[in-house]
Amino acid sequence: MPTLRRLSKSKLVDVNDTLIQATVKIDDGCDWTAWNAWKMREKYRMRTGIYEPEPARPRVAPVKIEPIKKPRKRGYRVVQKAIGAV
Repeated sequence: MPTLRRLSKSKLVDVNDTLIQATVKIDDGCDWTAWNAWKMREKYRMRTGIYEPEPARPRVAPVKIEPIKKPRKRGYRVVQKAIGAV
């Protein structure tokens, strides 16, 4: 099922689409530190048979969807001039 998020006033996007994930950076605004520490001990809990429910990931900031900034490609002539070939 698609998860739709508002990209701008008139555009909705499916955030699970691979093309969208390649062009925008999605920040859910949650604090994942307790969950990451819980996840690191996953194999230990499996070996010892301990069950701990996963901790909550509280929202600490609003959701942000930002475009990924790609580096500017330098022209051929600029590179040649830099190495002294032109």
